[in-house]
Amino acid sequence: MACYKIHRILFCARGQLESPEAHCFAFTCSHGDSIDTAIFQCHVFRCEIPDAVGKILMAFANAFRRIPHLPVNSSHSIEDPVFRFEVTLEVKEDDNKGGYSSCPKDKNCFKLRKNLEKKLILTAQQTAGFRELVIERCFGLLICPGRNVRQSDMHLLDMVSLGSSAEGRQYVISGIWDPRDSTFEVLNTETPKDTRVYMTIAVDLVIVGIQEPVRFVIETKAKIFQQNERFWYFPKRTLNEHFYVKLKEIENETSTEPRFEVASIESGTDVERRKSMLPLSLHHSHPPTSSPSTGSMSTLGEIDDESDADEPLMSGSGDVSKDCSEGELEDWAETLAKWRLNLKQRPNKLASLVRRGIPEALRGEVWQLLASCTATEEQEMFESYRILITNDSPWEQVITRDIHRTFPAHDFFKEAGGLGQDSLFKLSKAYSVYDEEIGYCQGLSFLAAALLLHVPEEQAFCILVKIMFEYGHRNLFRQNFEELHLKFYQLERLMEVR
Repeated sequence: MACYKIHRILFCARGQLESPEAHCFAFTCSHGDSIDTAIFQCHVFRCEIPDAVGKILMAFANAFRRIPHLPVNSSHSIEDPVFRFEVTLEVKEDDNKGGYSSCPKDKNCFKLRKNLEKKLILTAQQTAGFRELVIERCFGLLICPGRNVRQSDMHLLDMVSLGSSAEGRQYVISGIWDPRDSTFEVLNTETPKDTRVYMTIAVDLVIVGIQEPVRFVIETKAKIFQQNERFWYFPKRTLNEHFYVKLKEIENETSTEPRFEVASIESGTDVERRKSMLPLSLHHSHPPTSSPSTGSMSTLGEIDDESDADEPLMSGSGDVSKDCSEGELEDWAETLAKWRLNLKQRPNKLASLVRRGIPEALRGEVWQLLASCTATEEQEMFESYRILITNDSPWEQVITRDIHRTFPAHDFFKEAGGLGQDSLFKLSKAYSVYDEEIGYCQGLSFLAAALLLHVPEEQAFCILVKIMFEYGHRNLFRQNFEELHLKFYQLERLMEVR
């Protein structure tokens, strides 16, 4: 295997579990010095140790991840030593079983239950800089209600621990927080409907070579619920924040190793906020806003409304409620149980349930059932997809251009070269090869992206083909979009009537 160059491997997969091929894996590799002379071969391997297959696929996944190499950042020199860190925050609650379970998070708002002990888990990883900085220890983990808080308002947490990954580049800091303390009353009181509260979490890290501890501050929203509240949707997403640390070298007579002091720390949120406020100075009708550096605590509870400074919202910046009542859950459970017994007949309640909205956690399964994706068809589509993504498409340049325009504000798709954009490119390309008449149109990428948020690439391809052919969606893109314009006309007339 070591003789195959990783950049020439296009696709890898393992054999089906509980089958004679379970111990096998394969990958497609390109051979040749140019596009004209390249040929593609599928190489199949069998492992004597069954568990090795999963580890090999994990190694492939790590190799394919597009993470910038750490040691050198070409945009920064030693004379301008700016280091970038990625810090993530996860909140867990006491599950009354001797452990902690992750708190749901919608967009930038955590859903917390009152009167439950919590664990804050932060990870810190350097992602850019001219040298690698080593975190020696955690000096303190702090929390405070509100935002733009003073340093004296922060409260130190107990039982703080620091660990690191096997490579030593990612550090994990955790601490126990009891919101029942009177100091955190606002974070332990049920919030009214349509309101949120702010909380600020800070971590002080002692970094080798830097004179003072480096503080990373994260501000986030939270909504407080009753202790017995049940959440249907359980996303274990973390809050991600980037920090840009500028260092200044200081004289060090006692050692040959360079010593630094912190010149400035700025978060990615602060950078975006500053950029968004720049055009406001051109409009004298807007009153000046107070600077975050004043140190005053902002209002703790506020309407869940974020101003966009009259700028158009980017697609993917919206949010929908993922809560679901127990009655709806029972109806869905009953409907799906009947549906699985007879896939050819849709249950009577299905139409009314779909009109009220499919719970996000069920959309992948329900969409496949609605599209009538049988197991045989799925397997055929899976095989077709794996071949199609290796073929050339005349639309590749157009697809590449549109990728970053599709849901650019959504976490899954906003990272250039990330998993979301990579999956969207492959899915759009595969369909453009599969359906030569339609090829690729810009609107297709949004449909494909919506599917990728709920199902893997292969299943998304199967559903997309069903929607386009059996639901007649591809007709919208034919003959200069004549049918699409007809639909727009019909919609406008219907709106006029109402």
